[in-house]
Amino acid sequence: MSLPAAQAIQAWVNARKDLVGRNRPLSRGAYLMGDPVRSPAHGAYALLFREPGTGAGGTSGIVAEDNDPSFARVTAHVYAGTIAAAEKAACALSNAWQDLNGCPEPCGGTGITVMVADDFSEPGYTPMPGSGGELHMFTTSATFLLRAS
Repeated sequence: MSLPAAQAIQAWVNARKDLVGRNRPLSRGAYLMGDPVRSPAHGAYALLFREPGTGAGGTSGIVAEDNDPSFARVTAHVYAGTIAAAEKAACALSNAWQDLNGCPEPCGGTGITVMVADDFSEPGYTPMPGSGGELHMFTTSATFLLRAS
């Protein structure tokens, strides 16, 4: 069963008061790739997308789950006006994903629950083009086990 993973993770991120909001590392929140970003100059934000072809990824040892679980690899491009702010926001997001260690958490009002995350990529700096676009970006990703609630 395939679930709308990027939308679910977006809802999960945006519900996290320790990540999103004024004076938080990811102050502008999470958006889906292709969505318009509101006030990007006023803080760090993430653009999320689901990578194609993700199977079980690095998540192993799952014997059985109810409600047809779905594995999905979601990547975040985290943007900010300075390298330090972009890295801080990407690290905060990556650390929050790493804390998803088997304590199921709802993904906002999507009807999807994150069961666990695994196979993390540490945040890495991605050079941006010299003209246009954002100033600085870090990329991080994880494989999520999701299920319909």
